[in-house]
Amino acid sequence: MEKLNWAQKLKIPYVKFPNGLFTFYLSHPRVSRAYVRKWELGFEGRHPKIALVNPFYDLDGEGREDIKTWDQGKEPKRTPGYEWRLTQRDYIAIAYSRGILGIVDENAERSIGTIMEFVMGRAMAKSPKLLICTKKELLNHPWLKTHFHKIYNSFEAFEKD
Repeated sequence: MEKLNWAQKLKIPYVKFPNGLFTFYLSHPRVSRAYVRKWELGFEGRHPKIALVNPFYDLDGEGREDIKTWDQGKEPKRTPGYEWRLTQRDYIAIAYSRGILGIVDENAERSIGTIMEFVMGRAMAKSPKLLICTKKELLNHPWLKTHFHKIYNSFEAFEKD
């Protein structure tokens, strides 16, 4: 393996989406990824002109190998600059997506990354900003109500709209 210098290690990742799709960045907690992925693939099959960009599975670069490692019950090994490369990859994917679809569920309070992705979507003026909130006690939270254009209380309600 070729030894990389610091500038190469900090290289910004490349994100490209196909033309003709309405892309939503799919922001959700890492620990919810299995059921969210199953729903996402079904949704995209039913709505072929909408792409949900799942940062855990759809983007190359930092974080992809982590999923496989976690699924094996191990902790991933990370090289210097990992955090920067991971967040830059996500920023770029959010920037290139037309909107953001957030998921707040029973795991939301354990996911700082999900909340930061919501904030970045807002800061980048992504529109629409939609939320599926299955955690009933947060449905009327003032930050969520002012941050998102529309809030759905279930995946089914989102799909009906």
